[in-house]
Amino acid sequence: MNALLRYAQYLLIQMVIATPIIAKQWDVQSPNGQIRFSVHQTEDKQLEYSITYNSDEVVGWSRLGVQRSSWTSTDGQTSTNFSSDLIFIQEQRNFTEDRYTLITGKRLKNTSIAQELVLHFETTDGHPLSIEIRAYDDGAAFRYVFPDKSIVYHTVEAEYTEFNLGTHGKLWAQPYQNSGFWFPAYENYYENGIPIGSQVEDGEGVGWAFPALFEKNKTWILLHESGFDGSYHGSQLSPNPIDGIYQIAPPDQRDAIGVGSNRSSSLLPWALPWRFFVIGDNLNTIVSSNRVFDLAAPQAIKNTDWIHPGISSWSWWSDHDSSQNLEALKTFIDLAADMNWDYSLVDANWNLISNQAMEELVDYARSRNVGLLFWYNSGGTNNSVTEQPRNRLSDASTRRTEFAKLSQLGVKGVKIDFFQSDKQFMMQYYLDILKDAAEFELMVDFHGCTIPRGWERTYPNLMTSEAVLGAEAYSFKKDYAENAPWQNTILPFTRNVIGPMDYTPITWTEWAGRKRLTSPVHEVALAIVFESGIQHFADSVAAFKKLPKIYRQFLSRVPTVWDETRYLAGYPGRDVILARRKGKQWFIAGINGENMEKVFELDLSFLSNQATEATLLHDSRSKGGFKHDNISFSPTAPYRLSVQEYGGFVLIVE
Repeated sequence: MNALLRYAQYLLIQMVIATPIIAKQWDVQSPNGQIRFSVHQTEDKQLEYSITYNSDEVVGWSRLGVQRSSWTSTDGQTSTNFSSDLIFIQEQRNFTEDRYTLITGKRLKNTSIAQELVLHFETTDGHPLSIEIRAYDDGAAFRYVFPDKSIVYHTVEAEYTEFNLGTHGKLWAQPYQNSGFWFPAYENYYENGIPIGSQVEDGEGVGWAFPALFEKNKTWILLHESGFDGSYHGSQLSPNPIDGIYQIAPPDQRDAIGVGSNRSSSLLPWALPWRFFVIGDNLNTIVSSNRVFDLAAPQAIKNTDWIHPGISSWSWWSDHDSSQNLEALKTFIDLAADMNWDYSLVDANWNLISNQAMEELVDYARSRNVGLLFWYNSGGTNNSVTEQPRNRLSDASTRRTEFAKLSQLGVKGVKIDFFQSDKQFMMQYYLDILKDAAEFELMVDFHGCTIPRGWERTYPNLMTSEAVLGAEAYSFKKDYAENAPWQNTILPFTRNVIGPMDYTPITWTEWAGRKRLTSPVHEVALAIVFESGIQHFADSVAAFKKLPKIYRQFLSRVPTVWDETRYLAGYPGRDVILARRKGKQWFIAGINGENMEKVFELDLSFLSNQATEATLLHDSRSKGGFKHDNISFSPTAPYRLSVQEYGGFVLIVE
């Protein structure tokens, strides 16, 4: 039966029915029945969805749909509205189960289980649209799919997707940065528990960036996106939500100094990205989620034996000119060797030392059993930043030649900076880099970049990404020191939930007389609280040499990938305590983001099969701020621990 006949029957039915039209509704529930994702059609056949958690509405009725255009020599420009007047064709229901293992992250072995509902519609002129929906025990996801085939490029001119979070509750999110010389790079402060529906303040940004964390009616909701294959741009949330209804928005056309379109185009079939919610009544649901990887494409690399997460020294943080000084760089290679770290990072403008600087550094590092990572500018045409080397990666042929050279020399990875856009061409650029780097066995660290969207699963050579206002801001942002303590307690519930985060922690040195608020052990605890496949420890050689022996021992062997992660206590903007396991060893770390001493009662019952003795690293108001004790505890009783203002601790259980 063709679409026109179906539509004629539909019109006939409407003519003979005298009573008001009852909207059609479809529901899919999570395996445990706690999550229900509902879709209905309004009287004008517009699609909307809602989500309930334990029968409570957490996402109110929200619009679905897109506007798509195409151009052919025979028909010229045509436009199709996939938002209203849609004809329902059929539904499909499936049970999905996916098991996979990551190389980096908070939990390496993962199982994803969901009930799936696929709704098939057509426009009145026969263009098909499918909506794929998954309901998980701890959330939901959906995406649009254009299933038909076409050799003509189609463009999404507008996306009507909404997220109705209501008017009661709190939001933790960062304004998506205005386009500029260095930005956007997801390097704004997170707003700290502001009312849902708040507008982005003038000058702060052009929207709300993903991920966004909401608390409403004692329920936590994390909103983000995944499933990017280069055919669609990264999105943001509208800056001015009305009545708590956030709309999806494309990148700013001015990003990447205006290069490329902020609309996306593709041949058909075409699957747009997944938009997903992590939902629970406990912050452990948020912190432990790997939903961003559940919805990403499976691993695309066959051999991963050469991929080794680890710790790296980094000279630039303590001395911005050091990357142009061969001897200074060698001292940081020596630091990595002395601390038993795997890597040392050589940052911007290293090529200005000499034509043979890379070769000499690689040879020296090899003699110290240290691998090297080298910095590159992503531009190209997408930025006007002059730091070098640039113009070596944006062209595919030049990039592959450069990667081949690095691989032959024995370089272990690259740090690539200043992307400054989430436009479609840039999302494809990220993937092209990862694919080529994998072929030449190079690990990748993205900086000045987009937020993680699950690519660490597809290309596990992606060790980490910046996309955070990290420790480098101590050197150039005058108010960073005073804001860092509470910002640090937000990141484990937001940015670091969705993927490895190159915050570059472990810093004590004060910049330009800006008084540091975080305590010494607060900084040490960030090695556990923050997760990154390659963790760049940022302070100077002298700072690490001054550390007490037990702290040096801890930082020389702390893992960077984890078999398990647990949230133990905390609240975004105030404090956070996490427990991470590597093998049989547990590392429990906490930081206090407020100017008050606190006493925590930790439930350590999950350690019932462990030894009852541990090493405690904690703050001291003397002895340079560092103290340690050997303690005993009982897993059957709460363990009480005092943490000073802006302080921190690490508990190591063998």
